[in-house]
Amino acid sequence: MIRRIAKILAALALGAGLGLGALLWFLPALRGGICPGCMGLEKVTPALWVEASMPDHARAALASEVEAARATIAAFYGPPRAHLRILACESRACDRRLGGRGAAAVTYSLGSISVVRLAPRGLNATILTHELAHTETHARLGLIGQVTNRMPTWFDEGLSVVISDDPRYLGPGSGAARCLLAPRADLPASPFDWAPLAAKDRMLYAEAGCAVEIWLSENGHLAGLLARMDAGGALP
Repeated sequence: MIRRIAKILAALALGAGLGLGALLWFLPALRGGICPGCMGLEKVTPALWVEASMPDHARAALASEVEAARATIAAFYGPPRAHLRILACESRACDRRLGGRGAAAVTYSLGSISVVRLAPRGLNATILTHELAHTETHARLGLIGQVTNRMPTWFDEGLSVVISDDPRYLGPGSGAARCLLAPRADLPASPFDWAPLAAKDRMLYAEAGCAVEIWLSENGHLAGLLARMDAGGALP
């Protein structure tokens, strides 16, 4: 019996190792998260690593924007829970080395552990706040919450639009008054459905932001959101 259990555990460990190896092979940003220096990045802060050629003034400006973004998110969520590694590129070559294929920024999260890849056009406060909002949302959902799809992708994306107060996708005010575009009834629930649609139509973010704004206004705003998240229930 003990030998059989040992074999099962060994098989599970092998499977997990192979799965992790496959992820690291296909997602260079995760390799960069583990070893930023191996990908030509240099440390600015424990959380922020930048392309080695980035000048000092740009590094300092980006570090300030990271702190400002984290302060905005803390004002929404409270003390941070996410363990971050931000990988910032100032050249297309660096972005391609980290697996960039055109997106301004991408967040990879496993519960509270996140790697954020920033392309050259993603080095601005709004996009940075959007991505770091994802990391805090995922930290609060937890790994189990992520893999069981407690929060559909449209809500996750719309919530980041709301937290970052992105003027491309939301107007002033609150609730439905902020909507630039009414949301469709079948917003994409999975990242596999969201990604190709959002690549073709960026205003999908406006629809998701509108839907989340309306939900918040009808469900106790931030207090209602946090209570639902803490209770472990599905969202929305």
